[in-house]
Amino acid sequence: MKLIGVISDTHIHGGSTRALPEQVYAAFENVEMILHGGDLTAPGVLDALNLLAPTIAVRGNNDYGALSSLPVSRRVEIENVVIGMTHGDKPANDVRVPKFTDAPGNSQAAADAISHFEFDGDVNCVIFGHSHRALLQNREINGRGVLLLNPGSPTDRRWSPHFGCAILKIDGDKIEPQLITW
Repeated sequence: MKLIGVISDTHIHGGSTRALPEQVYAAFENVEMILHGGDLTAPGVLDALNLLAPTIAVRGNNDYGALSSLPVSRRVEIENVVIGMTHGDKPANDVRVPKFTDAPGNSQAAADAISHFEFDGDVNCVIFGHSHRALLQNREINGRGVLLLNPGSPTDRRWSPHFGCAILKIDGDKIEPQLITW
């Protein structure tokens, strides 16, 4: 069994007084890996997270400079689970896709995120961000079950009532997600 921390939209700028909150450090205390869904906005965020556990990230729409070399999407395999990661700010191939009307606060971001992996028959989970609104939803995509996970933002809740991050417990081919909000 592996414990994986999931975070997105940290929006910590160089020289800012904003930092990763203590709730993130507490939640990620025993994780073996961290997955970041983009909008780090400063390389120091990767450095801080890497002190907790090896961190894999994708580029968000606010990631420039040194962070612009991060991929827009990527696949990560953990045990027998394949996770697709993208920020959710634009669809694959820049072709607009219909919104998911049943994904509260995430209708376009969730649809855009799925578009990067909808034809990858082995992806079990899609991690994304962009909306700053947490979402945990099982969906059927092309005849298979896919877990959609947006952990929210730990530093900038915008339209969300809560700050957030998440934990994935992965055991073989089973995924047990947990949203952590405050």
